[in-house]
Amino acid sequence: MTSQGHAGFAEEGTDIVCAGISALMQALETGLKDVLGICVTTIKDPDVPIMGFEWDESIQEGQIISRTMAKSLESIAESYPGYVEYREIIE
Repeated sequence: MTSQGHAGFAEEGTDIVCAGISALMQALETGLKDVLGICVTTIKDPDVPIMGFEWDESIQEGQIISRTMAKSLESIAESYPGYVEYREIIE
C-alpha cells in the first residue's frame, strides 16, 4: 500500500486532508508491525512525498487491517474529490 503526493487542500503543513491520510498510513504500519508483529518493509523517501509498506499479505489479520485502511482512504477520496485520488491496484 502506497500513498504519494500532497492533497493540495491547504498549504503544506496545515493540510487536514494530507494529515488524515498520513495518520491512516502510520496507523496501518503500527497495526501491522506493533500490534500483529508482522514483518513490514517501509518505503519512504525524504525527497519525494511518498510512504508505503510491503508485507506478507496472506496473513488474514493483516488483510483486515489493510482493508479497513483502504476503505478509510476511499472515504476520504469521496469526501474530497479533486484533492485525493484513490486507486486500488491488484497485482
